[in-house]
Amino acid sequence: MPSPSQRNKINTHILDHPFTDYWDIFVLKHQNPLNIALHLVGIVIFYGLLLSAWQLHQPLLLFALPLSQLTGLLGHFFFEKSHIDLQDAIFSWRASFCLGRLFWQVLTGKYIHTIESHLEELSKIYPIQNNTLRLNAQSPPSEEIVKFTILSHPMDVK
Repeated sequence: MPSPSQRNKINTHILDHPFTDYWDIFVLKHQNPLNIALHLVGIVIFYGLLLSAWQLHQPLLLFALPLSQLTGLLGHFFFEKSHIDLQDAIFSWRASFCLGRLFWQVLTGKYIHTIESHLEELSKIYPIQNNTLRLNAQSPPSEEIVKFTILSHPMDVK
């Protein structure tokens, strides 16, 4: 089993951060609108399959539940290359809680503000200039680590 610090890693570049609550770490791992959209699709697939299996009396539909996790993993693989903990990717209560919270905040339009506040907190350790996170304030532009795009809405795509 990985150490708690390894499980709470944001990505390979951000080695230290002030966040101890998993929700805070989850938000920093889920900023890309396409990744967020795929996670939302995964949530709909998950509950849609549960409801369909129950309504249609077809328990074999439950074997398709891993498709819901696969959609979220595809979002990380293609659009947002943040650290993925295997236990959270398969199943964990903390990830399930955060996915529900993500779903609700996107529906209510609050998620973009959550991302902005978390980036502001992270910028106290890693300066963010021109939507670019730097390892330290003296790092030249060639060493820019992570580009953050602050969008007016989490579903906006440029």
